[in-house]
Amino acid sequence: MGQTNKEGMDMSMLQLAQRFGFAAGNGTAGKQCAYADDATLADLKKGQPAQVLGFQNAEHPSAQRLMQLGMIKGEIIELLRSAPGGDPIEYRVMGYNLSLRKDEAAEILVENYQG
Repeated sequence: MGQTNKEGMDMSMLQLAQRFGFAAGNGTAGKQCAYADDATLADLKKGQPAQVLGFQNAEHPSAQRLMQLGMIKGEIIELLRSAPGGDPIEYRVMGYNLSLRKDEAAEILVENYQG
């Protein structure tokens, strides 16, 4: 049996990221973002839809939580609004609104979505 975390999970963050199809720790794994290399969720403009590609680092402490909240490869996400100081930022993903801090959003790689 492999290592377990405090919740008793038998999966490393890298294995979890690979299970969901993310390229861990290597940016977009050769993919070019439509508007910038390695564009992140923090780079989106209001009303701009994007498709989730993966994480800057799948072993980032919040990566597992973000995957559970819908940050899964292929999901479409849109910036709805941000707080007066620009942090937190509210997004729409999987039919619900989700607020993230800028540092969390900067961990999520995206590409422009032309739906």
